Amino acid sequence: MTNNEEARSAELMNAVDPAPPRQPQATRLEAALIDAARAIRAVEERPGDKSPEVQAMLARCRELHARARAAAARKSHFVAYDCLQQIERELVVALADDERTALMGAYLAEARAKLNEWRRAAADALAASARGGAPSVAVLQALMKNVHASQQNRQHKIELVQRQAPLLVGLLIGAVLFFSAWALAGGFEWLINEDTDVTLAMVLVTGVLLGFFGGLLSVAFSAVRADLAASILELRWNRAITVARPFIGAAVAVPIVLFLQSGLVNLGSVTPALALALCFIGGFSERWFLAQVERIAGASEGKPK
Repeated sequence: MTNNEEARSAELMNAVDPAPPRQPQATRLEAALIDAARAIRAVEERPGDKSPEVQAMLARCRELHARARAAAARKSHFVAYDCLQQIERELVVALADDERTALMGAYLAEARAKLNEWRRAAADALAASARGGAPSVAVLQALMKNVHASQQNRQHKIELVQRQAPLLVGLLIGAVLFFSAWALAGGFEWLINEDTDVTLAMVLVTGVLLGFFGGLLSVAFSAVRADLAASILELRWNRAITVARPFIGAAVAVPIVLFLQSGLVNLGSVTPALALALCFIGGFSERWFLAQVERIAGASEGKPK
């Protein structure tokens, strides 16, 4: 290895900027960038002349490492990790048979433990094609790409869920402040004052507010228990649902109040407290509520007239 090549290898390692303190994700990315630079340097420092294929691969790896550093600088971690994964797949070209066999075993174990059904099936098919010897470069790269794609999809899903948090927190804070102001203005006084003549408007307005708040709490609990097994399309749609669902809960409260007050739905002695409780439940779990209404309606139709 010439002095010029040694200088280029050291430069790649030194080009990694230190991560800001107390930022775990940035620190992890810095470590990954350093490891990728080390892996590239290890291939460059191997004795013997490099084939044109290996030289072209190393040039691509250097370019990808530069793109990864640029993405890290602008805090685009998804792009940075994708570039680093591409480097790892590119370096397979320079691996010996025993190195490819060892890497195949590690990736196959991860695929069987973490990937979904169709990706595991793909990994097993690739492993079957390599039985009896070291995997080819193409087979190992395909397996690695399968695992890397799953890792990136999971990271993208986490980012989609995280992007909903500021909107959801803003809605929760706004709702709490509004309810506090409404209470201070006397909007809920009629609930504890038995001498107040309760009107339909009182029940309807309060029911709409409770339906909205129930829907908002339902969205908050769903966000806390976010299912990363869901598709990316479903998680993207959840952002719109974050805004729409509380208003759906508010809308559900309108027919609940009207049906109860008019007697269209017979639940016995209907009090304002019962109507408001059903409004909240309807907003919090509209699917469960509608199922109960259908069950009650079915039971009523089945009674002899």
